[in-house]
Amino acid sequence: MIPKALDPRECGICCVSGAWFSFSRGLATARSLPGSSRRALDYISHTALLQAAVLYYGVSGRKSPSRSAPLGRLALLLQLYLSPGEMIGVLLLLFFLPLLLYIAAPQIRKMLSSGVCTSTVQLLGKVAVVTGANTGIGKETAKELAQRGARVYLACRDVQKGELVAREIQTVTGNQEVLVKKLDLADTKSIRAFAKGFLAEEKHLHILINNAGVMMCPYSKTADGFEMHMGVNHLGHFLLTLLLLEKLKESAPSRIVNVSSFAHHLGRIHFHNLQGEKFYSAGLAYCHSKLANILFTRELARRLKVTAMWHGCLPRLVMRQ
Repeated sequence: MIPKALDPRECGICCVSGAWFSFSRGLATARSLPGSSRRALDYISHTALLQAAVLYYGVSGRKSPSRSAPLGRLALLLQLYLSPGEMIGVLLLLFFLPLLLYIAAPQIRKMLSSGVCTSTVQLLGKVAVVTGANTGIGKETAKELAQRGARVYLACRDVQKGELVAREIQTVTGNQEVLVKKLDLADTKSIRAFAKGFLAEEKHLHILINNAGVMMCPYSKTADGFEMHMGVNHLGHFLLTLLLLEKLKESAPSRIVNVSSFAHHLGRIHFHNLQGEKFYSAGLAYCHSKLANILFTRELARRLKVTAMWHGCLPRLVMRQ
């Protein structure tokens, strides 16, 4: 017999493998009950719906429980705190959300984009360093700088890939002043070696673009024992900037561009857990490092008494003589 006041909040969490069998059997039983037991009918429908979701997402009987178990637990928690109508609304939202995101993707990209640079300024005689320039944003940035006539250093961890990109940029732009230097931001020895070699070769540095980074990698540490996201994305660029700072001052007007992310809004600097040894989340570790980029830019601008300009999440320092 089904109780008159059956409340899911008063029941333990369980997973019944025969969800649809339980649903059909319970529904038939509930339909024979008087109107006062309608709540029980709603609960049975609600429970069966959640059990079906649990089975679909693979809480039991799946080959990869490590991936699917969180979704099943989420479904069970929703069962406790949502009414049947609310639950149906949530499931419909989850069903249509990918479609809505697909339709809205062009508008989202347009909203987040800062547009295409229309400046025709040339950079003949200027020297630029772009970290992580063998792929993605760094590669396109280096190509644009070379197109405008600058002498561009591709500071890359993988020199072989960097050489391929350098030849590609030389072919496309016609600018042969595209050079590759090894730089591993996860190793302070490599950073110091890069800075020493660059300062020995070049008399000027007008543009430093701190672009390289890692994102959502498994927990690991740099050669110096720093958590990888904070070590590469922030501390590596921090050291590189300080080593090249005097050359940037001497070459003023010059620029420092730190490539951050909107993800910095989710970042927090946990001084008691900077190395992620107490708790670690790959996504949040990335956010923390991007916040560190922003804070570094602000403080560097304050100390140098220069102008800090913001283009989306590309903080830029403008140093003038």
